[in-house]
Amino acid sequence: MKSWRRSRPFWGGLFIVAAGMELMSIPLALDALLAAVIFGTVGAGYLIAIALIIAGVLIWLQPGQRVFLGLIAVLLSLASFVYSNLGGFLLGMALGLLGGMLTVAWTPVSRPAGRLDTVTVRGVLSAARSFASRLSAVRWRTAIATLRPRSWR
Repeated sequence: MKSWRRSRPFWGGLFIVAAGMELMSIPLALDALLAAVIFGTVGAGYLIAIALIIAGVLIWLQPGQRVFLGLIAVLLSLASFVYSNLGGFLLGMALGLLGGMLTVAWTPVSRPAGRLDTVTVRGVLSAARSFASRLSAVRWRTAIATLRPRSWR
């Protein structure tokens, strides 16, 4: 389960699904709320919530489409501000925006070795040793070349 979670933008998808569930639950609980701010129709709120849930599940199933689905989630979360009780009283909108941003920013774990962004202390020390040995070898070659008689050259 842990390897499956690390091979895809799991937390971004989870936040997006949670945003969709929260946006879905607010219109269902409006009878219990004394004051509710309703800007759009309830049908548009349900449509946005269902689309967010589907986008979150698709992010888990198709991590290659993470940028497109993350942008869709961000746009749907912004649209929920108008159509779904101020974005589920700002909580659903914030969850959707966070999940969309996490999804767009996620990169796969497997990176090729030797990239510049994977700098370790051991790698820096070995590179410094290699550079010092090459530098001293060049100095010895030039010193020997200057000491040789011209007839050997």
